[in-house]
Amino acid sequence: MLAVIFVVAVWLDPAQPTRSVAATYTLLIAYAAWCGFATVIAFRSWWYDFRLARLMHVIDIAIFTAATYMTESAFKEFSSPFIVFASFILIGASLRWGWRGVLWTALGLVLLNFALGLLMHSLHLSIDPYRFSRRQGYTIGLAIMMLWLSTGGDRASAPRMPEPPGLPGQRHEAIMTTILDHARTVLGATGGAIALADGEEPWVEIMIASGDAARALRSGPGPLLTEIEVPCRPTLFDGQRHRQLWLDTDGMVNHAGKRHVWHLATLCEVNEGLVASIGAARGPGQLLLWGVPGISPDDLPLLAQMTRDAEQALDREDVAMLARAHEVSNLRNALARDLHDSVAQFLAGTLFRLEALRRWIREGNDPDTEIVAIKDALRREQAQMRRMIERLRLGEKGDRRTDLTEELGTLLEELGHHWAIETRLDAPPGPLLVPVDLAHEIRQITREAVANAVRHGRCRLIGVNLIQDDGTLKMIVSDDGSGFPADKAHATPRSISERVEALGGMLAIDNSARGVTLRIALPERTGA
Repeated sequence: MLAVIFVVAVWLDPAQPTRSVAATYTLLIAYAAWCGFATVIAFRSWWYDFRLARLMHVIDIAIFTAATYMTESAFKEFSSPFIVFASFILIGASLRWGWRGVLWTALGLVLLNFALGLLMHSLHLSIDPYRFSRRQGYTIGLAIMMLWLSTGGDRASAPRMPEPPGLPGQRHEAIMTTILDHARTVLGATGGAIALADGEEPWVEIMIASGDAARALRSGPGPLLTEIEVPCRPTLFDGQRHRQLWLDTDGMVNHAGKRHVWHLATLCEVNEGLVASIGAARGPGQLLLWGVPGISPDDLPLLAQMTRDAEQALDREDVAMLARAHEVSNLRNALARDLHDSVAQFLAGTLFRLEALRRWIREGNDPDTEIVAIKDALRREQAQMRRMIERLRLGEKGDRRTDLTEELGTLLEELGHHWAIETRLDAPPGPLLVPVDLAHEIRQITREAVANAVRHGRCRLIGVNLIQDDGTLKMIVSDDGSGFPADKAHATPRSISERVEALGGMLAIDNSARGVTLRIALPERTGA
């Protein structure tokens, strides 16, 4: 279009061209024809558009310089489209080759025009030094502006990928679908495929979408897995003609010098399209798109951005999955500790009481009182189990607090009856308010400590001392038993140590033949 406008502008001005009329019109008409031919080539073949780009750029610069020579005169003011042509050449360089293209093009334009000015001056041809210098200044100013614009970041920007549906950590397949749908929507592709390798398993998960239909499949070890494990830059390919253009890390488009067979494209029976690696933390992957209208190298920056968005979405999902697995593991461990410290230890104590009851009956005594006591203990344990189940189902709501002194006093009285021992509680006067989660953990620690002291140390007396000290709750549990067995003298009660560690506290154990003392320090905050 600019070539045609320039021809018309020269033709309408009776004073133009100032030199070589026939040569000027021949050159300009030939240039206009060449531009039309190049436009057809660009629309019909992205490969030749790329391969001929440098030649076309050199021709544009040469025509620009020649036009300046043929229309320049010190005595005539021809309003030629100088600025328009210079802008067109610099913008084209920016779009194709970035700031480097702008820099080299600007240097070429300035040097050629300077050489042309010297030549015209040496040949004593009419030239206006002021106008000539002004045009050089325009060229330099345009170049500086285009350099600034071309270094301002990515030249392409795709819409943000929508958030996949479902709960984080449970939507791997939904993310694959969202990535594929988003890429197809942005580029208008009729079809696409995404393949993801599992870093821990020897297979590839594949999702293929064409039109409104989609299907998922799994591929075992083979050339596709091998190909995916090797990262590739965003690539525009024509498999039938063995043509490839790829985008480097600087945003420059290059052509591949060797043939390559894309196995995902072969699986989808695709000859031409866009392909790029997905470098997720869980494992490598590949994104393939085909049926893109007007497919060209300009689509490669968009593809690069979409693969980055895909990598971030997959990595976020993996982090959520790991966090969920960690949460489930913590819940399992907490449930195991609760069952061990409550149900398992209660059943062990009940066995002790039943054995004692059997001896009591053999001696001819009335078992009714003890049976009633065991039934009451079972009811209390049943209520405790219901509270535990309700706590697991609903969780603790808000920052509720409870009186730890009252709860431990009731618990120690029950444990004393259950294990047939004497218990004592020494606590500060008045209510000792702590978060309900922390109170639950301390009750379970107390249950486990009492059960261990009776079963392994055969104690008859257990004392619990509570001390509140500047945001720290100190708990001392001591017994009059025989201590740990010799082969386990340096052992640490697993359940108790795990609870203390989860609460961010410290545990110290004094073991001797006169009994065991547990010294526990816990921060007064909601427990794990």
